[in-house]
Amino acid sequence: MKQVFPKYMSHNYKLDLENFPAKANDRLSLKVVISAVVVGLLMVLIGVLEMNNKLYMEQSADSLFFTVDSLPFLSNIFVDYAFIIVGASIVLWSLISYIRYKKIYFNGRSFDVSFKGIFGETEMFDELLRNFRGVRMRVEFCQFGILTKNKYIIELEHIDAGKTIPLYISTDNSGIYDIWRYYAKRLDKPTIVDSDEGLKVVEPKDLNKTLRDYIMSAGFSPSYVILPPQPRIIKYYQKKEKIVLSVKKAFWDMYNTIAFVWWLAFSIFYAIALYNYDKISAMANSQWKLNTGLVLLGLLLFISMLWLFKREKIVIKDGRIILIYNFFFISRKNEDVSIEQLKDIEVLHNPLSSRFYLALISQYKVAVFGSKMPLEYLRWIKKFLIREILK
Repeated sequence: MKQVFPKYMSHNYKLDLENFPAKANDRLSLKVVISAVVVGLLMVLIGVLEMNNKLYMEQSADSLFFTVDSLPFLSNIFVDYAFIIVGASIVLWSLISYIRYKKIYFNGRSFDVSFKGIFGETEMFDELLRNFRGVRMRVEFCQFGILTKNKYIIELEHIDAGKTIPLYISTDNSGIYDIWRYYAKRLDKPTIVDSDEGLKVVEPKDLNKTLRDYIMSAGFSPSYVILPPQPRIIKYYQKKEKIVLSVKKAFWDMYNTIAFVWWLAFSIFYAIALYNYDKISAMANSQWKLNTGLVLLGLLLFISMLWLFKREKIVIKDGRIILIYNFFFISRKNEDVSIEQLKDIEVLHNPLSSRFYLALISQYKVAVFGSKMPLEYLRWIKKFLIREILK
């Protein structure tokens, strides 16, 4: 049976339990709504003005925009309607998102929750604290504007997903383990996490233990001594006091494919622009702006290509686990986790993409690895890392 996770509207949310009654609203931030509405209205305005020849004047040498009628595959009317439709969609989405909200009220014994959707009456329910199973931490990959971010969620889990209560939501993972532990102790509930092997429950008395101490005390260490056969897609070698584990290929999902289609379309347009450079240059009212724009666009396309084909690598040295991105011949450190501060390593599920990822949960943050890798590879890497930690 597939695990069902509740959907939340907030990107920055906290239920403060220091004083009762505790109140909080799960709602899209007003700053995000206002910013999106402003951007959407500007896009609509630009589309309308350009359609009525207020910005685009084909015969004027002083026009802010040069004509592109002579270039293939481009249409002024198409661009105008695209700006208007996309801008109006942004405004509509923002307003609808702000209409929806969930109000949480906690008196120390029970929760009272009211939910307002787009249509219909406000739904309400109340639930006693003793009916919740534990405090769960999970990570979602969410679209935040044009960027994809991690959304770190701590929630009071109920067997009925519709009654699960959000406690803390943020796109910043700083101190996330301490926050998770704080809510578990404050509510006198165990911490729980939905891993690939089922529900993992850690009682409050074990929350202060490191991963090594927890595995040794629970008697799990023999299961990590012998590894299953190494997958061909994974390369492993040891050099002096450094262990390197690398993935030989870049894994793609639906979002990568969509991004590649857009990248390919922009690359075609860019190639057309370069091919018609003389025509564009003759129509442009500023040669250096045109050249600068083409250079920046080419650089952006190159960086986007590197990002699409990035591979991941793990380096273990000096008591640290370092997660690295490889962009062909370029490497960039993504995360750096101290083994002594490591609390857990789990293969977790992302309900948005229906994929699994490896989470390294430390005292201060959660480092994510292999968000597009097949489950069997992630399980092998998890066992490999724990075996190295137990040595």
